Amino acid sequence: MIDTQLLTGVLVALAALGGLAILLAAALWTAASVSKPGQAPHGGIRRDLPPLPQPDADDTRELVLR
Repeated sequence: MIDTQLLTGVLVALAALGGLAILLAAALWTAASVSKPGQAPHGGIRRDLPPLPQPDADDTRELVLR
């Protein structure tokens, strides 16, 4: 037979976990709706590289298998 105290403890733990998950979701939703989008962050690792030169038609070569 299932112990009543154990069952009550498990149900209380599940209810507390569910309540915390709901509170966390509400907090994240509120923070997302309150915060305003700003400028993109400065910096980063991408560099503005010059475009690659396009090969001339005379420079194209054909691979020949023998």
